[in-house]
Amino acid sequence: MNKNKSLFSLIGKHKKNVFFGVIGLTMVDAIMLLIPIIVGNVITQLSEMESSAISINIINKSALYLLVCGVVMAFFRFVWRYFLMGTARRIERDLREEYFLRLQRLPMKFFNNYNAGDLMARGVNDIETIKMACGFGIVVAYDGIVLLAFIFVCMFLISPEFTIYASLPFILMSFFIIKYGHAIERLFLNVQKSFSKLTEETRRIIFSIKVIKSLNDQKNQIDKFTLRSKSYESENMKLIKIWAGYQPVITFMAGISILVLIFVGSNMVLEGKITIGNFSSLMVYLTMLSWPVIAMGLAVDYLKRGTACITRVQEIISESEEDDESALKNIDNIEKIELRNVNFSYNDSARLKNLSFTIEKSSNLGITGKTGSGKSTLLSLILKFNKARNIYINDIEINLINKSSIRSKILYVPQEPIIFSGILRENVSFFENNVDEEKVIQCLGISNFLKDLNNMPDGLDTIIGERGLNLSGGQRQRLSLARALYQNPEVLILDDTLSSLDVETELSILRNLKKHFSDRILIVVSSRISTIYSFENILVLDNGEIIQSGNANHLENDEGLFKDLVKIQKILPSEN
Repeated sequence: MNKNKSLFSLIGKHKKNVFFGVIGLTMVDAIMLLIPIIVGNVITQLSEMESSAISINIINKSALYLLVCGVVMAFFRFVWRYFLMGTARRIERDLREEYFLRLQRLPMKFFNNYNAGDLMARGVNDIETIKMACGFGIVVAYDGIVLLAFIFVCMFLISPEFTIYASLPFILMSFFIIKYGHAIERLFLNVQKSFSKLTEETRRIIFSIKVIKSLNDQKNQIDKFTLRSKSYESENMKLIKIWAGYQPVITFMAGISILVLIFVGSNMVLEGKITIGNFSSLMVYLTMLSWPVIAMGLAVDYLKRGTACITRVQEIISESEEDDESALKNIDNIEKIELRNVNFSYNDSARLKNLSFTIEKSSNLGITGKTGSGKSTLLSLILKFNKARNIYINDIEINLINKSSIRSKILYVPQEPIIFSGILRENVSFFENNVDEEKVIQCLGISNFLKDLNNMPDGLDTIIGERGLNLSGGQRQRLSLARALYQNPEVLILDDTLSSLDVETELSILRNLKKHFSDRILIVVSSRISTIYSFENILVLDNGEIIQSGNANHLENDEGLFKDLVKIQKILPSEN
């Protein structure tokens, strides 16, 4: 589990860039403080001069100083933006890469507890907010504090008495910022949670658009989306109400200092305690205070938002990864898969009991049974999505073998196919850089997709919509199968992958698969007897146990679940 992150720990990894950025920002602030001094000196000298020639000389010299200050400020402003805002971009990149890599390494059970919309919101919106906090938030915080401190020091050097009076509103403001900062963090966390729910609702509606339209359920879905939108709006309004009062009050307190200048400063001029030039300098300094005051308010807002978001991102990054199995054995090929009295349970509830069977290279295996009999659970054990003992590959216990080595040779195709937005060629090749087009055509031929391909005007360049919305269920399953074949696995596992096809097409594909995998291992799971009827060996599962095994002829002659399923489905296909 990763060490907890904070905004400052993220920034601490880029100390050199931050150092140069802070130097640049400090130089800008320091030069800004020279401007009121130059202006004050000009006013003081002009008020004492009688010769216009001397006055013009002073004005020209002061204008030159101001011009130099402007050029130097422009240079150092570029410096701090390049280093500080650039660092924020790099933090965003690193955090997003870490977040994505962590998602790739998390166990399958993790994704049962988090929906896609929530994970998307954290990976995009939350990290974007963290970037703003590490960039603009840190800049305004440092700039506000440093400039505020510098301005008060410069004012103190002019008039300690006036500075004490002018600082009173800012002392009150500090208590106000602390009080409302916690409220902003809490409310923004609620906003982000609401945004996650809204994102998931949007994703669900887009993904289910075919079903929604076919059921004419648009109005109901609009109402549901409206409720989510209003909830998001409500959470934002709570935050905005705080912000609406927060920023004006801070600005108002800065305005009070101007009032102090008018009443206190003017009397000090009349009493000779300060010159008219000093009064002008103080006026410019107080005017300059408006930015650090606003900056302090913005800093609290950005930093609190960033803190709330990093908590949400950290929740995912700190999740325990799958075990590191790099030190375990790798297998070069798969000759045999064997289960010896395998038992498996979820939360102490037995799921599989005493499973024993063997499948060797150049053979095929069919698995059937009632819904919930444990068929998919069995496959998850072979792929090490879940762990159990007494499973052997090439007589090596599976827990001694690197899972990556297993999954690189055993390919699993689920019942619900995953189709990517892109062209058909990319979906088959899985976005491989150098696509073997002949191999793509061969795989589409084995999966009986060539006829569909010929009806597509753009052929392999046909654009496939998001999740294959412009394809039928059967087309999606066959395209998913073609992708699996393109990977050229040593073991192919189909989990009800052909359920959307008619029996004739299904049997044609199975004949192709048996021929293509004649020297490898083919495992097909199906609740439909026609799918596995012609297989060499068939396992019948019920309540997590193998209750029958053998070929179809043998199983039909025995009284049991297989014979009952055949009668219920009323099919006795034959393979030519």
